[in-house]
Amino acid sequence: MKKTLTLRQKEVLAFLESFIEARGFPPSLREICARLRINGPKNARKHLEALEKKGFIKRSANISRAIEVLGGAAKGLVSMPIAGSVRAGAPHLAIEDVLGHVALDARLFNCPDGFLLKIEGDSMKGAGIDEGDLVIIRPQNHADTNDIVVAMLDNEATVKRFVRDGDRVILKPENPAIPPIVVDKDRELYIIGKVISVIKRLE
Repeated sequence: MKKTLTLRQKEVLAFLESFIEARGFPPSLREICARLRINGPKNARKHLEALEKKGFIKRSANISRAIEVLGGAAKGLVSMPIAGSVRAGAPHLAIEDVLGHVALDARLFNCPDGFLLKIEGDSMKGAGIDEGDLVIIRPQNHADTNDIVVAMLDNEATVKRFVRDGDRVILKPENPAIPPIVVDKDRELYIIGKVISVIKRLE
């Protein structure tokens, strides 16, 4: 059961809710300090700890901005981690460290176990996936022909269209300047997940 809040804690909670609703992601400690005139990140952290203990927010340890408001104005949002970047081109080593979280409308992005990856490269531009875009990945270990997937090949990750050709798999780009990757049965290929949405910035 939630406990009552002090006046200062109510101010912090209200700021968290309004910031997430307006920006789509939580504020940093410095932004909390600046808006509420709190003296130093250490004191802001204490307010967040109190809100968490009382059941009003949830935080992830050691991850910047990883704050989820439980209920209130942010009730309809889902927080998804940005799990690094992946190349839409030749495969490269996947970056799995969580870079932060993005708050998304749960009605539009109904994928509670999903995560985001930032796209590098232009091999999927024909599918509307451009460099700098964020793609939402639904974790799964299988794919149907023509699914756009994040695939791990020889311990490296890439975003491509999945096509099965007999005993082979073709990881097909959507850019005629880039050749497909043909995967014979003796190579290790794992499907990490399926791309289900693309988030773009228009400027």
